[in-house]
Amino acid sequence: LSLSLSTLSSFSRPSFSSVFDSTLIMRSLFLLGLCLAAVYCQSAEDDEIKNLPGVDFDIDFKHYSGFLQASDNHYLHYWFVESQNDPSNDPLIFWFNGGPGCSSLDGLLNEMGPYVANEDGKTLRENEYAWNKFASVVYLEAPAGVGYSYAADGNITTNDDQTSAQNYEAIKQWFLRFPQFRRNPLFIMGESYGGVYVPTLTARIVDGLKTFKLNLKGMALGNGYVNEKLNIDTSVRYAYGHGLIDEKTWNTLERDCCKGCIDSCDLTAVTGHCATMVEEIFQFLWAGGLNPYDLYRDCEPNPDMNSNKMNIMLRGVAPGMERMHVDRMQKNNKTVLDWVRSTGGLRMGDAPCMNDSDVIVYMNDRAVRKALHIPFNLPAWDICSDKVTTTYQKQYTDMAPTIKKIVKAHVRVLMFYGDVDMACNFMMGQQFVDQLGIRRTLGKTPWKYDRQIAGFKTLFEGLTFMTVRGAGHMAPQWKAPQMFYAIQQFLLNHPI
Repeated sequence: LSLSLSTLSSFSRPSFSSVFDSTLIMRSLFLLGLCLAAVYCQSAEDDEIKNLPGVDFDIDFKHYSGFLQASDNHYLHYWFVESQNDPSNDPLIFWFNGGPGCSSLDGLLNEMGPYVANEDGKTLRENEYAWNKFASVVYLEAPAGVGYSYAADGNITTNDDQTSAQNYEAIKQWFLRFPQFRRNPLFIMGESYGGVYVPTLTARIVDGLKTFKLNLKGMALGNGYVNEKLNIDTSVRYAYGHGLIDEKTWNTLERDCCKGCIDSCDLTAVTGHCATMVEEIFQFLWAGGLNPYDLYRDCEPNPDMNSNKMNIMLRGVAPGMERMHVDRMQKNNKTVLDWVRSTGGLRMGDAPCMNDSDVIVYMNDRAVRKALHIPFNLPAWDICSDKVTTTYQKQYTDMAPTIKKIVKAHVRVLMFYGDVDMACNFMMGQQFVDQLGIRRTLGKTPWKYDRQIAGFKTLFEGLTFMTVRGAGHMAPQWKAPQMFYAIQQFLLNHPI
């Protein structure tokens, strides 16, 4: 969903003498004008990557990097890899990572791209389980302010609706640049806060099919953040079920706060010392030395180095949050949901325990920037933008109406969840799907890869819910063979 506090470099505004300041402003505007003119006039041929640094294996497919104008002032960076199989006919995927505020190039260079970054930050290795072996994939950095995407006026404040509108406009601009793909089967996919990005975008595409025709076939979410209250409720139950909460705490919570039954208890509505207990559980999940993206994976580089980052993230379960003590909770009669919302909500970006220095170093290499056609005056690249994360305005706390609309439009939906992720746990997804009111066609049953149980699937009319056994938040990265198989089956509309 991929919780982040990585800092993206930003422009500063020093004070100079009026003469020097005027000259500097005029020069900057001139350079920016040249940059925008170049972006606006780009063609697919101009965007082609001719020589990607750090690659020592043969690349037998075309790949492109460029910018798409998403609004008057917003320009989104994309990286497109054609299918290695049959690009003229194979499915086309648009991929989005989450945050909000994290780059989709995390998906490209860490998860399912044809090349993934090595630890040295200088070289790439071939990915045996690249999704572009059966589909063409476009990785779009969104919203503006994320990665190399930028706002010409410097204003990157946005919300869910503006982001989906600009993503839709960028996709239309992409198809105008690559019209030969208009008839390819189209799939919108993403993970984490992509649970909001992807359905809101897909719904816009559905609404616009009469005026901008596309061959929209499906939508897929990986560990999607689809319901705020369910994510809070199930996180506590998930923690207890995995041995992270002792019996005394659990029994007190059940007796004093939930009328003897936690299973039917709305933990987002509890107040006073009950709310404090829930908050302390979250403090431990995020700042107790565990990897919130994979319960059984070690922290990188180590828990001690990440503990401060994790604590920041809880203020960062929201920006500016100060620790809520018991007396404050009781005095203000605050609920857990009040606490989460007042602090900005859970951030599904760069996990504190994840070491992304390899990708960050690679993306900021001067030769790489040149190969990707990145304007020289854009700031350094980071995997997540703290500024976007902390200013982003969330509007949707429940994606049920949007997903039901998509299913009703006969767009196939796949929701997959790594079952050891604590950020967007599978219990949230499972309960969310069950509450949609869509007719179930197959109860929970194992799905297999290489004769082994790879997870469990439940089928509904137009929607498949499945878990990925032993996978964390980034299932395509940590269970690559299984997800390679599952996504290919989904694209072909074959049983998983």
